[in-house]
Amino acid sequence: MQLLTERGPEKTICPSEAARLLAGDDGDWRARMNDVHAAAQVLVDEGTAKLSWKGQTRLTAQGAYRIAQA
Repeated sequence: MQLLTERGPEKTICPSEAARLLAGDDGDWRARMNDVHAAAQVLVDEGTAKLSWKGQTRLTAQGAYRIAQA
């Protein structure tokens, strides 16, 4: 949510951006992707975030998607 707030309303982030933030400068961001997918799904289920890909709504945090504030 920090990244989304910084990015601004109606803007999206890539899940890998969140993973890179979690991993830190020297961390393995790819190893954090499962955490990001799980967190994104929780946020969607809570109604806090929404997922999309190429303008189409996605209901699950699987495959390619972008995250936005709901």
